[in-house]
Amino acid sequence: MQLITLDEAKHHLRYDDDANDAALTMYIAAAESAINRYINTDVPAAGLADVKVAALMLIGYFDENRNADKDTPTNGNYLPQPVVSLLYPYRQPVIT
Repeated sequence: MQLITLDEAKHHLRYDDDANDAALTMYIAAAESAINRYINTDVPAAGLADVKVAALMLIGYFDENRNADKDTPTNGNYLPQPVVSLLYPYRQPVIT
């Protein structure tokens, strides 16, 4: 299921041209993949807005931090904290 369209991502990031479409398409796919790996429960229809906003935020994070280096913000997790905060209600703890 595609959460975010290219047009939604471009609108969110305030891009008016097509110069970044290839990179944005990859960021959309990567964000949706990361979110699908993090969420391990069914998201109710009421929670879909949370997931969409989290995806847009993650796409923005990827766009702003194109090259991971020592100055890239991190919280010790693989997802930025605001994204985790939106997605956390849709994740059940897993004991391994």
